[in-house]
Amino acid sequence: MTVLAQGGATVTELSRKLSVSAVTIRSDLEALERQGVLRRNHGGAVATQVARFAPAFQEQSSVNLEAKQAIAQLAAQLPEDGDKVVIDAGSTTLFLARQLRDRELSLVTNSVYALNELVNAPRAELIVVGGVLFEPGLCFVGSLAECFLEGIVADIAFVGINGVSRRGISVNNALEAGVKQRMVRAGSRSVILADSSKLGMDSFLKIVPLAEVDTLITDNNAPRDVVDELRDAGLEVLLA
Repeated sequence: MTVLAQGGATVTELSRKLSVSAVTIRSDLEALERQGVLRRNHGGAVATQVARFAPAFQEQSSVNLEAKQAIAQLAAQLPEDGDKVVIDAGSTTLFLARQLRDRELSLVTNSVYALNELVNAPRAELIVVGGVLFEPGLCFVGSLAECFLEGIVADIAFVGINGVSRRGISVNNALEAGVKQRMVRAGSRSVILADSSKLGMDSFLKIVPLAEVDTLITDNNAPRDVVDELRDAGLEVLLA
C-alpha cells in the first residue's frame, strides 16, 4: 500500500494509483484509521507505527480493491440472522467483516484486523480463535488455533485462498494452511472468497479438494471457461 511504502499519500495520489474514486479512497482511509493502521490528515493519510507490523497484508488489500468489495457485499447476503459464522483472515474477508458488523450473528475469527472491526459490533457475539500470532497477516495460526476450530460447528464459513482450480483449494503459506482447512470443514456451508486473479491457479499447498467446498464467490472478470469448468465439477460459483 502506498501509504505504508512512502509513509504517507494524498487522496488524489491513491485514487490515481488504484483507479478508484476519491470517495472510495476516503471511505477506506476512514476504516483503516479506525483500525489504527494510519492517521488521516488534510488531503490524505500517514502511516502509524502499528501499520509497519504487517505491510504485506496492507499491500495485498490494495490489489483488486473494487472486486474484493463487491465479493464481500454479495457474501454478506448469505448468512441469516442468528447464524454462527466463521470469518477467515484476509483482505476480502475483512471487507466482509465490515458488512456483517451490524448483524445479529455469532462471528468466529482469527484475524486481528477483523477483531478491530467487530469489537464494538452492537448485536454480534464475537468469538476469538487464539493461537500463535502470524505477523504478516496479523492473524492467529498453529495447533492451538486448529484445535479450537475442530470444536466449532458453524452454519457458514467464509475462507480466503490463493488459488482455486479443479485440483482443489490452495494457499501459499504453510502456517495458515491448517487453520484454513479446519475453517472450511467447520462450516455446514463453506464459502470461498477469491477475486478472479486466483481462478484456475494452483498455489503451494492444497488445503481441501474441490468436493469439500460448497460455494465460490468471485467477481465478474472471472474467465468464463474456468467458471464453467468449476461449475461442471460441482462447485456453485456466484459472480459479484
